[in-house]
Amino acid sequence: MSLEQDQFRAEDAKQLLENKMLREAFDAVSGYIDQQALACEADNKDRAQRIVISKQLLAGIRREIYRHIESGQVASIKIAELEKKKPFSVFRR
Repeated sequence: MSLEQDQFRAEDAKQLLENKMLREAFDAVSGYIDQQALACEADNKDRAQRIVISKQLLAGIRREIYRHIESGQVASIKIAELEKKKPFSVFRR
């Protein structure tokens, strides 16, 4: 993927994190999983395992969104460095 594509994906990821409905959905799902964890019987290993996996999946989705933002930030830095290295030319077309 090109540096410019990384920047565009980072912008998309930022917009996702700023989306009120998506934030509310993440919070609602997280809250539901927390309720299920509190209601889970200690000896119900299968249910407890599903709850843990659900929390891990939710965290993984968030982590991927943040990873795209960080990749875009790195791409911006690399692009700025490449721009500095270009030779200066007054008559460039």
